[in-house]
Amino acid sequence: MFMTKTDREIERKADILLITGDGKTLPQDLEKFLSFHVEHEVMTIGRSIKLYPGIVMHYADVDADAGKWVVENLIKNNPDKGRPITHTLGSVPWFDVGWEIEDCPWPPEDIIWHGSTALFAVLIGLAMGYHRIVLAGCPMDSKGHWYNEGETYGPKWTFESYQSWFEFATLLDHFKVSSMSGYTATLLGETTPEKLEAWGWTR
Repeated sequence: MFMTKTDREIERKADILLITGDGKTLPQDLEKFLSFHVEHEVMTIGRSIKLYPGIVMHYADVDADAGKWVVENLIKNNPDKGRPITHTLGSVPWFDVGWEIEDCPWPPEDIIWHGSTALFAVLIGLAMGYHRIVLAGCPMDSKGHWYNEGETYGPKWTFESYQSWFEFATLLDHFKVSSMSGYTATLLGETTPEKLEAWGWTR
């Protein structure tokens, strides 16, 4: 599955894209990744924008309708994060960039997306030309969200969602992606200093 974007050009200033999700592991994943001191840009999903300690380049939500209020209030509610470029599937006026599935015969906004917004974020990150992608807080488990401390049970992922990640792992570009934790780390490889060095990063 490949993504094509609208005619808006997006300037990329770093080779590595960090994608942050709302999994329970996000605080630990983020602390560990930032300790590597790797030059990167970030794409946040959901409330993870509040935990990232710096300027956010991108914000993604695969469900444009559900994300309407969030993106319309993103800057107001997160004044210290800059002006993130907002991305979704399909073309809607309240998102900056709409993406389409290549050679898809149906309108993107009518498609049921599997694999979570994190997989969408990975695909558009690759389409924007990032050389490497790191996932943080995207374990694809059901242990809850980082922002609900007492929550012990979270999203119920479908078989189709796991299958979508499995299919991504068969694509040529899968080696450009790794994860800090969870099922995505098991499938794509864990992000470690050794992995980053193999990608060309020096300590």
